[in-house]
Amino acid sequence: MGANGPRRSAADSWRGRQRGLTLIEVMLSILVVTTIILAALASRYLSVRQARRGDAYNMAGNLGLLLVEGWRSTEPTLYNPTALLGSFNPHMTVTSGATGCPAAPGGFTTLNTYRVVLDNMNFYVRLAYANPDLTVGAEHPAQLHAGVTFRNHYEAGDASTSSNYVGLTTYR
Repeated sequence: MGANGPRRSAADSWRGRQRGLTLIEVMLSILVVTTIILAALASRYLSVRQARRGDAYNMAGNLGLLLVEGWRSTEPTLYNPTALLGSFNPHMTVTSGATGCPAAPGGFTTLNTYRVVLDNMNFYVRLAYANPDLTVGAEHPAQLHAGVTFRNHYEAGDASTSSNYVGLTTYR
């Protein structure tokens, strides 16, 4: 015991003076919080991107279905999807004779190719048929295939080798 009371060790006197956090502790906590925020933002970005891609596949499937059903309901040789799709949705533009469309399946002959722009997404469509006899009541029904594809970022350009592909086939 000292003259002024019990003696303190060096560690006890250091703890008594400590009132806040050290710079290293503050920097580590900022680093941890920043890492958590960046991980959450990256996860949200990927979720939004996957949802948009899912919407694009859904639109491509609906577009293909609309085309093949429109073909089934009209005279096959007179079928004009540009008029049909343009009246279906005023925000949709359709141009025929597009390049960069998917290839026709084996045994199918191309009717026409189309570029469809819907919600700032570019879709490329190839309509092809398998039976050259397109008359109503033919012995073997005609087949129509609608191949719809789009590029990864939905911009205009060659989408013929894109892996984003939806194909639908119907019989007449």
